[in-house]
Amino acid sequence: MRRIFRFATIVLLAAVCGVPPAVGSPSRSGEPAPAPFTVGGDVALHSFMALADGHLQKISDVLRLLAATDRARAADWERIRAPLTEAGKMVVPAVLWFALPDGEYWTAPLGRAEGNISDRAYFPRLLAGKSVLGDLVVSKSTSRNTAIVAVPIRGASDRVVGALGASVYLDKLGETVRREMGGLAPGEVFFAIDAGPRGAIHSDPSMIFTDPMALGDEKMRAAFRQILSGDRGTVSYTFRGQPRTMLYEKSAVTGWWYAFGVSPRGR
Repeated sequence: MRRIFRFATIVLLAAVCGVPPAVGSPSRSGEPAPAPFTVGGDVALHSFMALADGHLQKISDVLRLLAATDRARAADWERIRAPLTEAGKMVVPAVLWFALPDGEYWTAPLGRAEGNISDRAYFPRLLAGKSVLGDLVVSKSTSRNTAIVAVPIRGASDRVVGALGASVYLDKLGETVRREMGGLAPGEVFFAIDAGPRGAIHSDPSMIFTDPMALGDEKMRAAFRQILSGDRGTVSYTFRGQPRTMLYEKSAVTGWWYAFGVSPRGR
């Protein structure tokens, strides 16, 4: 029953996302082209990407709606504390926060946080009125590996008076997506990386925030260079002595590259 439910779920997601019938592409590394996946592998990749992106997009949508309220536009923590705390109950595990243009910030429901986030690379984009979705940082308030989702708050005359954000726990996001996919079969592997590259989500949580370029041999580095240079395809490499074949695709939502594939030991 679990397998039937899982298959039905990923087929539905694939239909919504418009999964193409093609399932791979030739290797550009000079190695023989890896064995093609079945359509199920391609559907699983799109299921993984749609679920993860969907959770992050939902947070962005919730924050955007909240940022448009009079409470948020007042740029007063005491007025925004309660609705921001309630918003945190609607999304995947994360620290939700409110920040002023000088980088002073408060977390829900605890209040004033130590430190300042004005030095974060994403913060100038918020002050310029742009949203943030998918920047990877180590949280200042929790010291955990997180993905940032944040939106500006506009006050009178459309001026940016602050920001609402969420520091999403990457390990919890991965656990949630894995559960929603119905779990992984033996040997199945998934991961997402940013342009760093750094691990954003991984079926092995110990790989989050690691640099894949520093973990393997030259063939593995070549495979990741191929991933980062394109929008979709198939790569094969060896990791920890085990062969691995991965389908990958770049997300238009986060800018991450998502990959799903097989390895004999699922590592």
